[in-house]
Amino acid sequence: VIHVGRRDGRFHEIMIVVERAPIELFDLVVTFGDGERYEPRTRLVYGADSTSRNIVLPGGERVIQRVDFRYGNLVGGATAKVELWGR
Repeated sequence: VIHVGRRDGRFHEIMIVVERAPIELFDLVVTFGDGERYEPRTRLVYGADSTSRNIVLPGGERVIQRVDFRYGNLVGGATAKVELWGR
């Protein structure tokens, strides 16, 4: 889970950044400031040091309360680091 909040501003796009090791991303849930949820289709494998496409959020610029990830590390020995970038 990555907690965001009002202090971080309003966003219209997000991107997932994966570092150190490959992952398989099963689910991604964006919860907005008003409680509405958005679940883009994201069941994909990301290589080490890769990024997702820009994921356009519905409704224009909005406050994000939190983003929940469910993913698994793939074979490779290292533990992945997953970041969330927004604009």
